[in-house]
Amino acid sequence: MNPLIITIIIALATFVISIFGASWLNQQAMNKRIDDLRSYLDARFTAHDIRFSAIEQRLDRIERQLEAIFKPSLPPR
Repeated sequence: MNPLIITIIIALATFVISIFGASWLNQQAMNKRIDDLRSYLDARFTAHDIRFSAIEQRLDRIERQLEAIFKPSLPPR
Protein backbone atom coordinates (compact mmCIF):
# COMPACT_ATOMS: atom_id res chain seq x y z
CA MET A 1 0.00 0.00 0.00
CA ASN A 2 1.21 3.46 -0.82
CA PRO A 3 2.73 5.32 2.19
CA LEU A 4 0.85 8.46 1.16
CA ILE A 5 -2.50 6.64 1.44
CA ILE A 6 -1.56 5.28 4.86
CA THR A 7 -0.55 8.77 6.00
CA ILE A 8 -3.82 10.25 4.72
CA ILE A 9 -5.87 7.55 6.47
CA ILE A 10 -4.03 8.12 9.76
CA ALA A 11 -4.39 11.90 9.43
CA LEU A 12 -8.09 11.59 8.65
CA ALA A 13 -8.67 9.24 11.59
CA THR A 14 -6.77 11.62 13.89
CA PHE A 15 -8.81 14.55 12.59
CA VAL A 16 -12.13 12.77 13.15
CA ILE A 17 -11.15 11.67 16.66
CA SER A 18 -10.01 15.20 17.55
CA ILE A 19 -13.29 16.70 16.30
CA PHE A 20 -15.32 14.24 18.38
CA GLY A 21 -13.08 14.88 21.39
CA ALA A 22 -13.45 18.64 21.08
CA SER A 23 -17.21 18.31 20.69
CA TRP A 24 -17.42 16.10 23.78
CA LEU A 25 -15.31 18.51 25.86
CA ASN A 26 -17.41 21.45 24.68
CA GLN A 27 -20.60 19.61 25.66
CA GLN A 28 -19.20 18.90 29.14
CA ALA A 29 -18.30 22.58 29.59
CA MET A 30 -21.75 23.63 28.39
CA ASN A 31 -23.43 21.23 30.83
CA LYS A 32 -21.40 22.71 33.69
CA ARG A 33 -22.35 26.25 32.67
CA ILE A 34 -26.03 25.29 32.48
CA ASP A 35 -25.84 23.66 35.93
CA ASP A 36 -24.13 26.76 37.33
CA LEU A 37 -26.79 28.99 35.80
CA ARG A 38 -29.57 26.79 37.16
CA SER A 39 -28.19 26.91 40.71
CA TYR A 40 -27.68 30.69 40.45
CA LEU A 41 -31.28 31.18 39.33
CA ASP A 42 -32.57 28.85 42.06
CA ALA A 43 -30.73 30.92 44.66
CA ARG A 44 -32.12 34.15 43.21
CA PHE A 45 -35.70 32.85 43.12
CA THR A 46 -35.38 31.59 46.68
CA ALA A 47 -34.18 35.03 47.80
CA HIS A 48 -37.12 36.67 46.03
CA ASP A 49 -39.56 34.22 47.58
CA ILE A 50 -38.20 35.07 51.03
CA ARG A 51 -38.54 38.81 50.33
CA PHE A 52 -42.09 38.43 49.01
CA SER A 53 -43.04 36.36 52.05
CA ALA A 54 -41.71 39.08 54.34
CA ILE A 55 -43.64 41.74 52.42
CA GLU A 56 -46.79 39.63 52.54
CA GLN A 57 -46.46 39.22 56.31
CA ARG A 58 -46.01 42.95 56.75
CA LEU A 59 -49.05 43.71 54.60
CA ASP A 60 -51.12 41.19 56.58
CA ARG A 61 -50.06 42.87 59.82
CA ILE A 62 -50.95 46.32 58.43
CA GLU A 63 -54.31 45.00 57.26
CA ARG A 64 -55.07 43.57 60.72
CA GLN A 65 -54.08 46.86 62.35
CA LEU A 66 -56.32 48.84 59.99
CA GLU A 67 -59.21 46.46 60.63
CA ALA A 68 -58.71 46.89 64.36
CA ILE A 69 -58.71 50.66 64.01
CA PHE A 70 -61.65 51.06 61.66
CA LYS A 71 -63.82 48.08 62.58
CA PRO A 72 -65.68 49.80 65.45
CA SER A 73 -66.63 52.77 63.25
CA LEU A 74 -68.01 50.68 60.38
CA PRO A 75 -71.77 50.09 60.41
CA PRO A 76 -72.87 46.48 60.88
CA ARG A 77 -73.83 44.56 57.76
